[in-house]
Amino acid sequence: MAEDLDVNQEISIAIGNEPPYTELKPDGTLSGAGGEIDRAALAASGLKNVKGVIMQYGAMIPAVQAKRVKVLSSGSLNIRPERCTQVNFAEPEICTAQAFLTRSDMAGKFDSYKEFAELGLKLGAGAGTLQAKDAMAAGVKKENIVPYPDPVSAVKMLQDKRIDAIALNDAAVLDMKNKSGDQSLQIVLPIANTPIDCAAAAFNKEDTALRDAYNAGLKKIKQSGEFEKIMNKHGLQSNYKLLASAKSAAEMCNPK
Repeated sequence: MAEDLDVNQEISIAIGNEPPYTELKPDGTLSGAGGEIDRAALAASGLKNVKGVIMQYGAMIPAVQAKRVKVLSSGSLNIRPERCTQVNFAEPEICTAQAFLTRSDMAGKFDSYKEFAELGLKLGAGAGTLQAKDAMAAGVKKENIVPYPDPVSAVKMLQDKRIDAIALNDAAVLDMKNKSGDQSLQIVLPIANTPIDCAAAAFNKEDTALRDAYNAGLKKIKQSGEFEKIMNKHGLQSNYKLLASAKSAAEMCNPK
């Protein structure tokens, strides 16, 4: 716990600098939803001397293994069983899932790719994306998967009934709806039978005291409501709601 740690030590946190999840402000302040959660969780355990370090995602795990940084930000890496053998994860923090954006006339007709396939509908999805692959695996015909050049075009295709839904991750779908200004559009979240992915802060395998202090602080900011405020501030309300359905880090590291 924090009492076993030097509370004045500098805690370097690796980030990918990808708003709204992580961002390093011009003055060096660690921001984004993940960055602010990291700062708040550590501060709640008395560790307030933090520094953001921008690096490529592929360099993050080697950096924490070599102790060049102390923490991998909660906004950077999803919990994966193979990664659990390399680093220690804190509890899940930022969760994402696949979602549909559809018209009001389609509301309630499907909540899974299988149901969508059975109705013979047309899906807007990027070629080669996870959504396109999962849709085809569930029975959506290749000719019913319609690629689109950009989000604005995708929404126009949906409104013009050239497609019946768009499939993307939840944050992107929410952003599409908000930017369209069309409040009649409906969001289906999560798409049934697709996994919920969660990111969490990660630590060197030997740094269990720091990981435990982080988890203790994380629990405090969740109980106080600060965690939810940070998520809402960065437009990640849907990600926050998904967290309630998430498994623990131990369960995600050791799926049955």
